[in-house]
Amino acid sequence: MEVAVTKLDIISFLIIGLSHIVQPRVWARFFMDLHSKGDLGSFLNALLHFPMGVVIVSFHNVWHGLPMVLTLIGWGLVLKSFIYFVFPRLALKSLARVTMEKSWEFVVAGVFSIGISGLLIFSLTKY
Repeated sequence: MEVAVTKLDIISFLIIGLSHIVQPRVWARFFMDLHSKGDLGSFLNALLHFPMGVVIVSFHNVWHGLPMVLTLIGWGLVLKSFIYFVFPRLALKSLARVTMEKSWEFVVAGVFSIGISGLLIFSLTKY
């Protein structure tokens, strides 16, 4: 099951990362729109991150070596979703920092996401 979850996340991180690099202004507008929706936007953002996090922590509970990176990411996504669901006003402060002028930050996030995808590919050689 761990290998299947890793493959799912390799594809997800790769495609989302490429999208961040190619369309950073659209991502910025997307998160600015979520922010404008207030508490509802916080819930929508949580709903985006929660499914992947829950799949990872449920089916990829690996606490050693490189595969542990994915487990930590999964718990991070679950924690992020928890904050956005339970403390939406606090979470909105994070969304408030997104601006069109800072849309370049999505390119950085995209490169990081592709790097995670590569790291996960490399971790599969250990199975």
